[in-house]
Amino acid sequence: MLKKTQIALITVILALLVIIPVGLLVSGMSDDFEDQAEAEQSSIFQSVSNLEALDLGLIDGNELREENGIDASSGNSSLQVEAEDITVSISLRSIQDDLKIKLSNSATDKLISNVNFTVTVKGKNKTVDYSDSDMDGIIYIPYVEAGDYTVFLSDISADNKNYHADKSQTITVSDSIKYTKVDIKDEIKEESQINVAAEDTKVQDADQTTDISGASDVTGSQDSSATAATPELHEDDISEDAEDLLAQIEAETAASEASKAGYKGAEGGTITAHTPSEAPAIASDPQYIAAHSGTKGIDVSKHNGNINWSAVKNDGINFAIIRCGYRGSSSGALVIDPLYYTNMAGAQSNGINTGVYFFTQAVNEAEAVEEASMVLELLSGYSLQMPVYLDVEASHGRGDQISSEERTAVCHAFLTTIRNAGYTAGIYSNKKWFEEGRLNTASFTDYKIWLAQYVDIPTYSATRYDMWQYTSKGQVNGIGGYVDMNVLR
Repeated sequence: MLKKTQIALITVILALLVIIPVGLLVSGMSDDFEDQAEAEQSSIFQSVSNLEALDLGLIDGNELREENGIDASSGNSSLQVEAEDITVSISLRSIQDDLKIKLSNSATDKLISNVNFTVTVKGKNKTVDYSDSDMDGIIYIPYVEAGDYTVFLSDISADNKNYHADKSQTITVSDSIKYTKVDIKDEIKEESQINVAAEDTKVQDADQTTDISGASDVTGSQDSSATAATPELHEDDISEDAEDLLAQIEAETAASEASKAGYKGAEGGTITAHTPSEAPAIASDPQYIAAHSGTKGIDVSKHNGNINWSAVKNDGINFAIIRCGYRGSSSGALVIDPLYYTNMAGAQSNGINTGVYFFTQAVNEAEAVEEASMVLELLSGYSLQMPVYLDVEASHGRGDQISSEERTAVCHAFLTTIRNAGYTAGIYSNKKWFEEGRLNTASFTDYKIWLAQYVDIPTYSATRYDMWQYTSKGQVNGIGGYVDMNVLR
C-alpha cells in the first residue's frame, strides 16, 4: 500500500515539474506576442503621424526617408514625384517667305519657355532640324522657299516634365504677302521681360528736327548775322554749345508763342504757352498764324509719367496721340508701353480725342505686318478719333541699318495693314528724315503725314503735312515736365 502511494506522489511531482515550466514558457510567449503587437501598432500610428506631419510641412521628407532607410535619390522610392506629362500644341504662321513655329502648353495656351525644343521641318525637297536656342517657345525661320511644309516636334524631358506633341502641323508658305492681321497676342512682351535700356532707344536729339537758318530767316527771332553762318547740325556731330543754342531757340519759340495766348485756331483749339512773352511781333506774322492755326494736341508715352487727364482737358488740349508700344532696338521684341492702357483710359474718359503711335524697328515687310498686328490687338475694345501712326526715326538700333528702299517698304506694309483693318493710318518723322532720303516720302501722300520740326514756322516742303509737332518742350497742366505739342491742320 505504501509503495503505491509513493509511486503516485512521484508521478504528481514529475507532472508538476513538466507542466509548470511549459506554462511559464507559454505565458512568456504570449507576453512577447502582445509586446510585439503593441510595438507594431505603435509603429503604424507613428507612421501615420509622420505622414500627417509631412503633409503639413512640419518635418523634412528627406529626413523621414533616411530614418526609414530609404535613399532620397533612389528612383525606386515610393515617395518620388512622377514626371508631369505636357502636351505641346504646334502653331505655324507665315507672312511672306518665312515660317514661325510657336510651341504652347495645350492646357494653358501659353508659350513654353526655358525648354530647348527641337523640331523637324519637312518640305518637298529637304528635311531640316531647328532648335529653340533662346528657349522662348518660338522658332523663326526666314528665307523659306514657297511650298508646303510639315513640322514635327521631338519629345523632350526637362525639369521633371515630359513634353510631346499629339500631332504634327502643315502650312503653305507663300512668296506673296497679305497685309492682314496675324495672331500676335502671345508675342507681346512687357518691359519687365526685357532689357529696357537696350530696347527702348529712340533718339530725340533736337538737331534732327530744328532748321536754325529757316527759323531765323522767317521769324526774326535770332540775329540773321549770327545765324547765317551757322551750319546745319547733323545727328552725329552736335556739340554741347550747339545743344545750348538750340535750347535757347526753343525757349524763345515758347516765349513768342505766349504772346498769342488766347488765340483760337481755325478749329477752336487754344494755342498757348506758359512762358512770359518778350516777342509779341511774331504772333501777328501771317505765316506764323497760318502755321499754328489748328487744333491743339499732345503726344505722350511712359516718359511723361502719370498724367492728370482731367487737368490736361481743362488746359485746352483737344487730342492726344498715345504710344501703344515699340519693337526693341536690339532683340526685336514687341513691347507694350507700360502706361498705354492707363493713358487711353484717362484720355478717353475725359473726352479727349485719341490716336496711337508705334515706334518701328522692323527690318522687313513681314515684321512690319507683325507690328501692325500688335497695334490692332491693343486697339481691341477702343474707338479712335485720330489716326494710327507709325513712328520712324533714328534709334541706333536694328531699324537704322536698312536701306531707304527697305524702310519705305516696311512703312507701307505697316500702314496698309492698318488701313485694311479699317483705321486711318499715318506716318511720323522729322524734317531731316522726310527730306534727306531716309525713305521715299512722296510715296506716302495717300496717308496722313505728321511732321516734327521745332521752329516757329515750319520750313518743310517735300510734301504736304497734316499735323505738325512744333516743340518737345511744351508745358501742359496735369503733366510733369515737358511734353510734345502738336497742331492738327
